[in-house]
Amino acid sequence: GGQFKREVTVDGQSHLLLIREEAGAPDAQFASWADAVIFVFSLESESSFEEVAQLHALLSDLRSTSDVALALVGTQDKISSSSPRAVEDARARALCGDMRRCLYYETCATYGLNVDR
Repeated sequence: GGQFKREVTVDGQSHLLLIREEAGAPDAQFASWADAVIFVFSLESESSFEEVAQLHALLSDLRSTSDVALALVGTQDKISSSSPRAVEDARARALCGDMRRCLYYETCATYGLNVDR
């Protein structure tokens, strides 16, 4: 885990984001202070995708996620012929739909795809 700060402008208004990277399952303390959660998984790893669904379920047990902004991010930096895509777009979007009020992005840091979004 780590902690980061970043200032962003949304609709002309400046906001300071205090970002805390968590490793592992959410606990009650995390659930109580989080205003938004970004779940990240690897598009070439079925197990990382399944773990995101489990982490969301755990968070939902601790707090109603209807008042938490959610985003699901699939990373594709390691997709190649020897490491093919394991999670198709439709499955990721379906999970995002199950999470309700969730944004979905696919990113690639190598090529800068949707990194700023």
